Amino acid sequence: MDYSPNFEGKWIYAKTGVVSFEGISSSIWSCHPSERPYLIYQIGSSTPSLAVAAALLVSRDVSGVDLNCGCPKPFSTSGGMGAALLDTPDILCEILTSLRKALPPHISVSCKIRLLPDQEKTLELVRRIVKTGISCLTVHCRTRNMRNGERALLERLKGVVECVRSMKDDSGNPLDVAILANGDAEGWSDALKIREITGADGVMVATKAEENPSCFSEKMAGVEELVIRYLKIAKYLSNGFGNTKHCISAFKSAPGLVNQKATLKTLRNEIARAKDYPALQPLVREGYNLGRAENHSSLDEFNEETWGGDDEVKEIVKSIESRPSPSWWIGIEEWENANPFDPTGNGMDLGEDGIKKLLEREKEERPRKKSKTNPKDVPINNNTGEPTSTPMHTTNPETGAVETPGPVFASYIPPMVAGRNERSPSPERPAPARTLVG
Repeated sequence: MDYSPNFEGKWIYAKTGVVSFEGISSSIWSCHPSERPYLIYQIGSSTPSLAVAAALLVSRDVSGVDLNCGCPKPFSTSGGMGAALLDTPDILCEILTSLRKALPPHISVSCKIRLLPDQEKTLELVRRIVKTGISCLTVHCRTRNMRNGERALLERLKGVVECVRSMKDDSGNPLDVAILANGDAEGWSDALKIREITGADGVMVATKAEENPSCFSEKMAGVEELVIRYLKIAKYLSNGFGNTKHCISAFKSAPGLVNQKATLKTLRNEIARAKDYPALQPLVREGYNLGRAENHSSLDEFNEETWGGDDEVKEIVKSIESRPSPSWWIGIEEWENANPFDPTGNGMDLGEDGIKKLLEREKEERPRKKSKTNPKDVPINNNTGEPTSTPMHTTNPETGAVETPGPVFASYIPPMVAGRNERSPSPERPAPARTLVG
């Protein structure tokens, strides 16, 4: 049945429990209820009202909302979002303040930024951001014009941490704001070293998590195991095949292992040729049978419908629910039961017509503007002679002084392999059926 009768675009699937926010032709975003106490929803926005509307729509399915102020890609910065917000701190802080005011206290508000070229200006921006009432600040230790291949400036984060630790609230108490480091963390050991160097409370891993989701463990899994487990889970949860194919095509082995390019060639070719889940069923079946043989167990025969994804999901949910409930999450369910979600609350109409009107009003009141950037700070593409905000090659004047493992460039994945449109920043997903599964 429909999970939220008053909100037409939100569905819950009976078989899997997955909550899905449906667009006109596909699922925009989905999650599982077991994730909620630990799930942070990141948004890109250049307008406070739209940011609030998006945050309110998902507020009953997440534990926090994070504003992305670090993405340097044109599809984000051309709309005044991502790293472009670093050049418009008034708008950046207005969005954070509006989010904190509109969301209930148990939903955290956080922010992710990049370093500015000048350290003092970075600290000035950080002070303004922290005063908006956020709970956490993540700092990608590169400037907007730096490429991922350049070493992150981790040594500069220590000054940011010290700055935030020295700040106090109106009562004179230290501010309770967590600081996370981002950049050049490829796994467990890197995260420990970066925390020691910077004094940060934690470390965010992004690129390496896409390449190997087991990077958060002390022992990382191999590509074959990752692909099979991911396929089983994705198939069972009805994840769009184009998105699934894009993800498993990017999987890589753990750093330091012998080059497995030759041994993985057959696997990658099989993934590249696949156009739907059935095409990869023999791969999952082979892995399942191999597991039975190695364990000498009397497991049931391979399930043609679930591929064993139901067992994988149950194992994940069991692991999550075995943890003690976070202290800040105790009593939230009772509070929400006493305060039902109202899509017309907070003075906003979150229905389809209301969102359309909001978009029209924002377009009139805050027309799209290009990010204000000092021409001297804009690098020039050596091949074309044209300015570029995300150059293929740049010379970083701020050389990193910390010896940490550098990131590995992600290999280019052709659109046909990735299952996405070349011009689109996100994978295409087939239109889901408008009936519930189960």
